[in-house]
Amino acid sequence: MLKLLDPAALDAKVTAPRGRVSIVVPQKWLRDGARLSVEVPAKIRCDLCDGGGCDACGRSGAYRVDASTIEVTLPRVSDDALALRVTNPFADREPTLLLVRVAAGVEPSAGVQWLAENHDQEQSHAIERPNAPVKSVPQWLVWVALVCVAAALGWAFR
Repeated sequence: MLKLLDPAALDAKVTAPRGRVSIVVPQKWLRDGARLSVEVPAKIRCDLCDGGGCDACGRSGAYRVDASTIEVTLPRVSDDALALRVTNPFADREPTLLLVRVAAGVEPSAGVQWLAENHDQEQSHAIERPNAPVKSVPQWLVWVALVCVAAALGWAFR
């Protein structure tokens, strides 16, 4: 799953081996945000040279990886496209950075599955939602806290 990372650490990988895949998802998934499972093909295009061949990809224009599945989290966006940077998507194998281009469409691409809603965004950005219900603290916990404060004050005034 993609987590919010230090942008400077991601930018430091600009010359690192970097692959690219493109997927299509329903527009609702982009608007609402979603956690996705994405099947990555066994051969992915080099993002640095756009498939033309460079030092990072060994002049092949692509990377061969074992066909695998990664999970990504789409943030809530109002645009019809976005790009996600996934670090170390294949553990210790190259490419060490995978650019996932996401575009809105009617149906998801083959190999793309919706897993769950995106609940990570509010937590990672600490966004306050004014209409969100307030979580109540159990009453017994309030009483325990009051007893502890009273005990501490009693010891302080001895």
